[in-house]
Amino acid sequence: MSRKSKTRYSILVMLSIEPMSGYDMKQFTKEVISNFWSESYGQIYTTLKTLIEEGLVTGKEIEEGKKPYKTVYEITSKGSRVLGEWLCEPISRQVPRDELSLKFFVGPLIPLEVSLQHILAHKEQQKKQLDKLKKAINRMEEEVPEEVPHKAYWITGSRLGILVREARLKWCDEMESLIRGKISKSKN
Repeated sequence: MSRKSKTRYSILVMLSIEPMSGYDMKQFTKEVISNFWSESYGQIYTTLKTLIEEGLVTGKEIEEGKKPYKTVYEITSKGSRVLGEWLCEPISRQVPRDELSLKFFVGPLIPLEVSLQHILAHKEQQKKQLDKLKKAINRMEEEVPEEVPHKAYWITGSRLGILVREARLKWCDEMESLIRGKISKSKN
């Protein structure tokens, strides 16, 4: 299995849906797949250059009225073959990086008030992401035609994000209760 950066495959995935500029890819990442994937502009543009050199992607400059030219990228047949091969490879082990969990692993080293602030901030962040995902599903259900083969997969991908956020909110409630109990005991 290839040890290459998965950025190349995320770009090929996006371009398999439709041709896009680098900016479009960043927006797509932010607005559509941020629930499970992220890419920076730097990653996107550096990888696009490599994909063009490898013949997996082509770029064409397009004029947009008074705006400067923009380059729109398209997946090539070779790129589609490479993407298809990667899609059939076994999933590589995912190693999560969760700063909050790492900090709470040694929770007694954190002042209780700081722990409570961490939990409340995380809880608010999860609520916002949950709301964003619910709106995304509603938008997809209303705006994406049923004949689009990706639609059901896009919706279930967002649904996974909802379930994860709901579980994290439940965990936040448990942690908040635990911490508030410890704060209450420390004041007695």
